[in-house]
Amino acid sequence: MLTPKRIYVEEMLDSGIGTDDDVARNLLDLRRINRFLGGTRVVLDALSSSLSGSSPLDTLSLLDVGTGSADIPGAVAGWCRARGVNPLIVALDLSERNLRVSRTRLGISEQVELIQADSLKLPFVARSFDFVTASLFLHHFEDEDVVRLLGDFARVARRAVIVNDLVRNLVPYYFSRVTGPILATSFLTRNDGPVSVLRGFTANELQRLAGRAGLNRCKVHRVFPYRLSLIAESDA
Repeated sequence: MLTPKRIYVEEMLDSGIGTDDDVARNLLDLRRINRFLGGTRVVLDALSSSLSGSSPLDTLSLLDVGTGSADIPGAVAGWCRARGVNPLIVALDLSERNLRVSRTRLGISEQVELIQADSLKLPFVARSFDFVTASLFLHHFEDEDVVRLLGDFARVARRAVIVNDLVRNLVPYYFSRVTGPILATSFLTRNDGPVSVLRGFTANELQRLAGRAGLNRCKVHRVFPYRLSLIAESDA
């Protein structure tokens, strides 16, 4: 009863609505959401889990797809520095506007390189990065493209693919509807937040899509309160 049918409605930010000021406020809202509602922690915990038992690294390379404001790649860079690891991080987004606003107004870690490119046509050879991550990104796509994306992420990753996304459920949907006017500074966030929830996944759905993409060593689980964590280890 609490899991409605998945919808496919374009979000305002994706359609280019709003000024640069509106986009900056929206991206700042998303940074707060990632920081306080678990998105950043999902990725950092997944990195720790994937590297558990491995030999210490001197360098860690990571590609973040659909990066938005590149806040999570920046957090990964800080996580690496705290452990004496040299981070080599690329943050990719199709939107020139998102990258420009993030670079000029929001501040990007010096250890994160921004690249504009199409996520469905990643411009990298196989096994280019240790990790490929995507946060609050896959829900923007219909199932067939999710399968394509996951398969290409696995092609590019040497160690693992890490995905952080939303659980589709009416509780976070109504929570975002009620709190949006209070907590969100941008009308884009107030509109797109509830839409994003209804475009999200269940854990079983995301597991099935990963299987269709050929990610055989893959685990999907829910993270409190309403996040999904996917870790797909490389077969090599």
